[in-house]
Amino acid sequence: MISSQPFFISGIADEAEARASAFGATGMFLFTFLGSLGGIWYDANHKSEDLDGEESEYHLQSDAVPTYGTSS
Repeated sequence: MISSQPFFISGIADEAEARASAFGATGMFLFTFLGSLGGIWYDANHKSEDLDGEESEYHLQSDAVPTYGTSS
C-alpha cells in the first residue's frame, strides 16, 4: 500500500524503513502473543492447590455464597 497508494499514509519518507518497521512490529506482536498463549497454557496445566495447612480453612466455597435477593 505504501508503494501503490502512498497518499493514504502521510509522513513516510523512506519506504524500506517503513517496511522494516512494520515487519519488526509484526514480529514483536507475534512473539508477545505466542508468549502469552504459552503462559496461559502453562498456568492451566500446572495448577496446584495446597489445601493442607492452616490456610485451608479460609477458602471460599462457591455453593455457600449468598445471592442477596437476586434471581440467580
